[in-house]
Formats: sequence, C-alpha cells, structure tokens
Amino acid sequence: MFGRLFGNQGSGKGAKPQGPDLNQSIQQLRGAIGTLEKRETLLEKKISACLAKAKQRSKARDKKGALFELKKKKQLEKQLESIQGKKLNLETQIMALEDAHLNKETLKAMKTSAAAMKSSVKEADLDKADELMDDINEAMDAVQEMNEAMSQPLGQVMDDDELEAELAELEEMEADEILSDLPSAHVNKAHAEMEEELDLPEAPSKKVAKQKVEEENEDAELAELEAMMG
Repeated sequence: MFGRLFGNQGSGKGAKPQGPDLNQSIQQLRGAIGTLEKRETLLEKKISACLAKAKQRSKARDKKGALFELKKKKQLEKQLESIQGKKLNLETQIMALEDAHLNKETLKAMKTSAAAMKSSVKEADLDKADELMDDINEAMDAVQEMNEAMSQPLGQVMDDDELEAELAELEEMEADEILSDLPSAHVNKAHAEMEEELDLPEAPSKKVAKQKVEEENEDAELAELEAMMG
C-alpha cells in the first residue's frame, strides 16, 4: 500500500533512492477519497434500507426482526463513520502535501534568487564600486577647480576705492558745470521775455537781403535799357 502511495525506491546497489512525487501522491490520495466516497454512498443506502425494514417489522409486531435490522443499521453506521474519518485524514494529507509542494517551489525560487544575487554582487565587486565613486568625486572636484580658475578676471585688477574716488570727482565736476550754467540761462530767459513784451520785428534774414539786392540790380538794368532806347 505504501509502495503504491509514495512510489517505489530505486533498485540497484548504490542507487540513490528516489523521493515520491508530490503531485502523483496527491492524485493517489484523491483517488482513494473517490473510492471511499463510493463506499460511503453504498452504506448510506443500506442504512436507509435497514431503517425501512425495521419500521415494517415493528408494524408487523415482529420485534425480533426489527431489532435485527436496527443492529445491522448500527454496524453500517459505524462503518460509515470510519469511512468519514478516513476521508478526513486523506484530505488532511492532501492539504499537507500541497503546502509541502508550495514550500518546495518557494524554496527553489528563493535559492535561485539568492544565487543570482550572490553572483551579481560578486561581479559588481564592492571595492571596485567604492573606487569608481572616488574617481567620479575627484573628477567633479577637478572640474569645479577648473571652472573657478577660468572665471578669474584677466589683466590688472582694479582698485574699487580708486574707482569710487574717480566717480566722486566726476560727480563734483558735473555739479560745478550745472551751477555755472545757471546765470546765463537766467539772462537768456529774461531777454526772451523782454522781446516778447516789446513785440519787436524780427531781423531780416540773409535770404531777404539777397532778394533785395537782386531787385535793385534789375531796376538798374531796366533804367539803362530805357535810356538807350530813348
């Protein structure tokens, strides 16, 4: 029975015994449960039949026959109870095997993951990773130093105090020029106001004088022409 349930061990001297296949064991247990269920159904029918016969015998005043059927019914019920207990045990085994199968697969996956992680860490080499990070930090520091060096001002560095003094001198000169322009501006403004009050005619422009000279020349030429004709 156990050989059929868990499989035969490997034969031959020195051969490694093969463990039972979990999936096959589960299927065998389910098959056993199916057989027990068929027997259970048959016993339930026999129990029902015994109870019916016991009632008939009791109605017929056959006390001995009724008691016989009841005793038979009692024996069948014990068998039925035993079968139900066996079914429960088989179901418990199935659940245990399923858990064992899940544990096996989980353990296999965890072993594979651990091996892959170990291989990855070994290939990465923690010391090399630290060296790489140090090299990157050194390169970044060098770039920063180069940026600072290249951003320094070229040529002679100006003295801020000297520039401030020169700016103050320029502002003082501008202030003096503004003050010197104030009287002339006041006189020009007063002269303009006086001309506006007197309403004096504007002085002839050079163009008007030129036109006047041309008119005088034309008059002279015309008088000379008349004298010749006359």
